[in-house]
Amino acid sequence: MEIAIIVTGGTFDKEYNELNGEMFFKDTHVNEMLSLGRSRLDIRVQTLMMKDSLYMTDDDRRQIL
Repeated sequence: MEIAIIVTGGTFDKEYNELNGEMFFKDTHVNEMLSLGRSRLDIRVQTLMMKDSLYMTDDDRRQIL
């Protein structure tokens, strides 16, 4: 059985720009976290969006659903 992880962004996917002090999204860290945790499960990671939950709209929520 495969487990699907849908990435939408969030705190652990944010990166810090040392030049201007802002946080931003680049890539998800989920695959790296699974690897560091030595996960041997059958997992499929799909990035749907990279967005802070504070800025999610109803359209974003419908897309996740």
